[in-house]
Amino acid sequence: MTSVEWPAEPGGRPRPRIRQEPTGIAFVDALFCDPPRHRPSHGACYESSWWLVLPSDREVVAMHLIPPLFADWEGRGRLHPHVTRLCHQDGPAGEGMALLLGILLGERGWNAGHCQALLLRAVATKTLPAAECGQQLGHSLRLLDVKLGPVLRALDACARQGAHREVWQIMSGLLPAFLPRPGERANGVHTRALEFAAEVAGWAGARGAIPEVAGIAARDGSSGLIRAARRLHEHFGRA
Repeated sequence: MTSVEWPAEPGGRPRPRIRQEPTGIAFVDALFCDPPRHRPSHGACYESSWWLVLPSDREVVAMHLIPPLFADWEGRGRLHPHVTRLCHQDGPAGEGMALLLGILLGERGWNAGHCQALLLRAVATKTLPAAECGQQLGHSLRLLDVKLGPVLRALDACARQGAHREVWQIMSGLLPAFLPRPGERANGVHTRALEFAAEVAGWAGARGAIPEVAGIAARDGSSGLIRAARRLHEHFGRA
């Protein structure tokens, strides 16, 4: 069993958790336990080989990649080849893979297209935990130095290549984690997220409702945030 725990305050690092009954085999038990919060000085040379050690459990490998990603790697561009290998592996994809794929959507420059291709591959092979990807991405946008602009551009590009339903699922997971809580101040990025979500909901024929969006839509006023929330919430009423 794996999960990602997030801190309550901005700036803290996500903590990967692995729960597995001990086997009594020291090597196996060392892999199927919580990764150390800080990478050992000798660990860097092994990161490119972890996928060979656990070829049928990419989720556990993903968990071991999270601490160095948020510690001392020189830019997220180094993450792409590791996640590429994981996308060609076997095994379930959970919150660890969801977080890594989500983070890659924030890439900019020449590497952005390659990162979008990984998401599209996961969609094609039905191995994308889309709602979980959105939730992890929402936490990253809220608490870490991940920018919304590149993320929305990447999601828009993926939606226009046929992944509109999965992009909607990502947004439905992202909004509850990302939108401002009661008493918190909203800004333009929250409005942009809602506007994009409303557009994608139309493409995907989305149904249901999102309580956090409904709460904003029910507020008095006519700010851009409230109008965008009402547009999305009204779509659910028509679908």
